[in-house]
Amino acid sequence: MLPDDKAPARKFATRRARQKLCDNFCAHIAAGFSIESFPDADRKTIRYHAEQFPEDFPPEKLEAAARRGLLEWERIGKDGATGELAKFNASAWSFTMKNRAGWRDRTELESWTLLGGIDDAKIETFKPRSSEEIALGVMALLTGKDRKTDGDSPQDTD
Repeated sequence: MLPDDKAPARKFATRRARQKLCDNFCAHIAAGFSIESFPDADRKTIRYHAEQFPEDFPPEKLEAAARRGLLEWERIGKDGATGELAKFNASAWSFTMKNRAGWRDRTELESWTLLGGIDDAKIETFKPRSSEEIALGVMALLTGKDRKTDGDSPQDTD
């Protein structure tokens, strides 16, 4: 009897069988399904064959299938967000993308940093202000508080 680590090699022993496995696996992934739900073989078997027989499991073919699978899920999100899918559940889709594609929510700081490395002081000016802060700002404008006295304030029209 063969050891367990040789079991994957028995089922897909020929090149033709491995290439068919690769084609089926790529079609499965490209349709947006997970590796775990592939009915023909488990993750360990796929990995074994991809490592042992790269000519039968071309990396570029596997990568293209993964991209098409992600495109499938992004298309669902786009169609749902534009109202083309009836009963679209944005929350379920969001969780799916976080789990499947590694997406995550960005904090405000991360978003601003991505847009050009804005420092913390500048980010502070973009944050929403509380009602109290707005009221204090309006009161300062109305009372002339903090107005420049050199005649160069915005309130001086001359």
